[in-house]
Amino acid sequence: MEKRVLYGLVVMLMYLVGGGYSQGVVEWIRDKAEWEEILVKTEIHIGVMVTSPLCGAPCDIVNDQVARFVETYGDRIKFYKINVLETLFFALDYKILTVPTVIIFKEGTINLRFESLSDWGMFYELLVNSSILDFPPDLSPAPAPAPSDSDPDADLPPPLQSGE
Repeated sequence: MEKRVLYGLVVMLMYLVGGGYSQGVVEWIRDKAEWEEILVKTEIHIGVMVTSPLCGAPCDIVNDQVARFVETYGDRIKFYKINVLETLFFALDYKILTVPTVIIFKEGTINLRFESLSDWGMFYELLVNSSILDFPPDLSPAPAPAPSDSDPDADLPPPLQSGE
């Protein structure tokens, strides 16, 4: 458990120091009519990141990761963002209880829902390795390493002993 907490802190620190990256384009949904049109007309999978200005760093980090995901897989899934404070219809219709929440739709139906995104590696692997993105077997990307797979203490020098 300590490794996951440390990993989360390292990712947050990297984001804050690096200023984040906005590589993929993720558009905002502003009202119910716009959402209903997107839901009906979009033929590929739709991802919706539900966020709030009050969310802070967790939403900023997930936003950054979603933007990177869109840059890589934007031809297979279209992502949007919704501010839960401005679009209450979405929170009520989809029972949003926490932010960030990411929901994946296909043909108007929820395929995947992620409410606890403390482990981005898990989200990435579930999304890429599921049949959601319809990768041909020979083109499936390698899974992202899970935070628990790496030892954050491996590169640290041994602790100093008293008297040294």
